[in-house]
Amino acid sequence: MRSSIAPGTLQSARFYITFRCNSLCGYCNVWQDDKFKGYDELTLEQGRKILDQLHALGVRYVDFTGGEPVLHPHINGIVQYAKSLGMATEITSNGIRFAKHIDAIVPYVDTMNVSLDTLKPERYRQIRGVPTLDRALEVIRRIGATGSGNLKLICVVTRENVDEVPDLLAFAQENRVSIYFSTMFEYFDEQDTVRDMNRTARKLKIVQTNGTPADGGSGSCSTGAPASALPVAAAPAPSGPTSSEIAEDLLRLLYQPFAVINLHFRKYVEELDPTSPTDCYANKRILTIGPDGRLVLPCYHAFDNSVLWDRDLADLVQDEEFVRVRDEEVGHRSECRSCTVFPYIGLSFSYRFDRYFLYQALSEEIIKFKDRFADPVHPRLTLDLDALHTRYADLERFLDTALPVSRPPVSEDHLYRFDVTRDGGVTTELAAGEIGLAELLSDHAHEYCWDVQRSPHPWIRLVYRDLMPLLRELTEKGLVAEADHDATIASLYELQLAWWQAYMGRYFRGGEALDTSDADAVVARFLHRTSGLLPADTPQSDRVREILLHAGCVLGLPPETLTPLAVREDFPEADLSAKHLLLIAPDGTLADYAALLPPEAAAPLLNPERRTGAPADEELSRLLADEDTLDQAAAERLATALRATTADRRAELAARLLAHELRDPSRIRARGEAIRARTGHRRVAAAD
Repeated sequence: MRSSIAPGTLQSARFYITFRCNSLCGYCNVWQDDKFKGYDELTLEQGRKILDQLHALGVRYVDFTGGEPVLHPHINGIVQYAKSLGMATEITSNGIRFAKHIDAIVPYVDTMNVSLDTLKPERYRQIRGVPTLDRALEVIRRIGATGSGNLKLICVVTRENVDEVPDLLAFAQENRVSIYFSTMFEYFDEQDTVRDMNRTARKLKIVQTNGTPADGGSGSCSTGAPASALPVAAAPAPSGPTSSEIAEDLLRLLYQPFAVINLHFRKYVEELDPTSPTDCYANKRILTIGPDGRLVLPCYHAFDNSVLWDRDLADLVQDEEFVRVRDEEVGHRSECRSCTVFPYIGLSFSYRFDRYFLYQALSEEIIKFKDRFADPVHPRLTLDLDALHTRYADLERFLDTALPVSRPPVSEDHLYRFDVTRDGGVTTELAAGEIGLAELLSDHAHEYCWDVQRSPHPWIRLVYRDLMPLLRELTEKGLVAEADHDATIASLYELQLAWWQAYMGRYFRGGEALDTSDADAVVARFLHRTSGLLPADTPQSDRVREILLHAGCVLGLPPETLTPLAVREDFPEADLSAKHLLLIAPDGTLADYAALLPPEAAAPLLNPERRTGAPADEELSRLLADEDTLDQAAAERLATALRATTADRRAELAARLLAHELRDPSRIRARGEAIRARTGHRRVAAAD
């Protein structure tokens, strides 16, 4: 029996609001293929109605795309209505006819994408088939001048334009706008060749009618596009760098101002296995909607089926044909297995706590550091790019060679694979040692992997969400020198890499392969230097000290070095700090660490052998009833049930589960033996 769509599962939508386009791009088939022609388009009233239905389904993010979205006569009103519903919105345009829509659209979208692959007019015409580079550049400048801060350029890098990457980056830096450099999405043959744009769509149709299909008449090809999407007489592939060489060149831009490099897309393309199903989220978590409201199946790029919008979307996503294609075809077709269309595949990385998620987290953190802190002060920052790339290469080597290869979870509802041991402990693919049932459930109380407890990301998130904005407030008040603020920004990339190395060296399987001494020193210097900048007796300073103390506790840095950061009032991460100390602190030091924390959080450290009994409320009692006699089936059932029932109160439940763990500190202490053995050896070595 096929499964129905669970409430809240569909959180995103790609809205192909029109299939019409005013470009003739050589790497796109939408203007060439008859299957994209002749569709009715929604009226403004219909557009609002379908957005209402999306919102009722739980969709909170809509990407307006096409075709060229601004060719739709009601695009302004539809985008504005989506924003009025509280949805996050994104739109992608070639910029050719966007000028008259700037005021009506840009203030209502969270991300405004404009495609830009070249700065050379003739090459632009060759790639896009139209001589309109000047219009695109003017739109980019005008949007930038609005100060909206939501503009991003998208550059597809191929052999034809890789030589322009430095100029395109310089253009982005001059206009102070981010530029995303992407290698080619692959979903049909010959995409890395710019086709002869003298072949108009009409001429192509004539050749297809009178000539022989490129695949010999089968009507489809190994990568999923019908024969009509393929070039009949493609130009010979030019000499130049391979796609892997291009990817390596783009990696050198990782820390360049205003450049956006997607590490997880790079890694996914590099390791793609065409013999295995693809973990694609088209119509699983990302609803794909056509110009007339139909659900496009299995996705836009392999579109050969659909379910008409003739009833409410809540009914439509339970339609037998929709569910069949979702369960049997998406990700499983032969063409799906060689697909790299990242808007569909990329979302899956947020739901699987594995190496790809870690690369995604690294990418997103770098993007946040750039967009919020580094790019605004460009060109004042001086960065040692070679040193950063060396550190990154070391981290990548660990992720690729020392980190265990993760098996798929036993259920799509689970964030990672886990196994229950004979004594009721829980082992996971990545965490060193064991975790407890409460931690397993706490992780699965969250929708995504971003809140998995045993991960490097949560503390870096505190840095970009809280610490740096608070430091900026103090700088604007004249309480921190501008030069010190800029120096802190300049240290963020090194801090991130050091933090990841230090964290994974302690808490991840395979972490013994990492020498964390240098990384520890980098983090310790950041804690010391940043705390030294803080004025006394300000709310901002107090919160920054809490974040710094939490970092020191998580890594188990020597308690005497953390004494200036001691916090006696309760703070949000106090319990999590105590738990990490129970896992990592050497014997005989728990009391010293307890002196750094608020009394309630310190109590388990002062009496680690105590056990204070059952959970304090009925819900936790029910959830954890089998904690002492846990088996695999029960753990899997609990994790699945938790994911389905706690969407409105996940953070609160996770906090209660952590508090429950601290009621039995001896159990946490026992689970940290392997971690302490690893870090204790390093402490001795460091002392010598």
